[in-house]
Amino acid sequence: MKAAAVIAARMGSSRLPGKCLMPILGKPMLERMLERVRASRHIEDVVIATTDLPEDTAIVELAARLGVRCFRGSVDDVLGRIAAAATSSGADEVIELLGDNPLVHAGLIDDVVEFFRGGAFDYAASTTTEHPHAGPARHPFPIGIRVEVITPAILVECARTAREPRHREHTTSFIYEQPERFRLGYFEARGRWGELHRPELTFAVNYAENLALVRRIFERCYPRDANFPLSDVVRAFDADPGLRPLMGTPRPTEADRR
Repeated sequence: MKAAAVIAARMGSSRLPGKCLMPILGKPMLERMLERVRASRHIEDVVIATTDLPEDTAIVELAARLGVRCFRGSVDDVLGRIAAAATSSGADEVIELLGDNPLVHAGLIDDVVEFFRGGAFDYAASTTTEHPHAGPARHPFPIGIRVEVITPAILVECARTAREPRHREHTTSFIYEQPERFRLGYFEARGRWGELHRPELTFAVNYAENLALVRRIFERCYPRDANFPLSDVVRAFDADPGLRPLMGTPRPTEADRR
């Protein structure tokens, strides 16, 4: 089975424009994320799904420098853009990631991929509070490290069927809102991931203070281990009370992040 990562990234965030190319330890945030994603045992290809707006040419240029393919599509029809990018990869499975989640880790990616394969699901994800339909008994992960696995065929079906604007803006909401139609799997923060059962935390970069938080985590963790695990992220956060205020801004809409 060939697995490809599709990373949704664009320059036009209304809250922090250009955030995916802002530096973390001297490299663009998207490049730091790619370093972590490429450590996955299962990912054989990476595609950055950006828009056809002129401002996103900067992302295409970064991808070319890093040897990563880009797919350009509509800024408004995110579902259509991700489905087309997934199809272009030629992969059997697609791992959708958000470009403002630089702390996502290969270890979590690999475990969710294996969970997806073992359960014969149409869709599987590391569950967060962004999955309200998963049920109250789930053990969610923090926001900002989410991994979603799906087949290109299911994405194409959704792109052909979904009509509501909110489903065009959110790649997978059409799927997880219909558990009677799709086989859904939610990977929980249990077992070796129990330390990550911290649903009150968010590591997504939506505002300048969130970027400052992630930069400080990289400063603390990266020198010890360039591929530092998510457990180190949580420990670094807990060890420094000064980091908590940097997490305090309300979460944006999904559309702003893609």
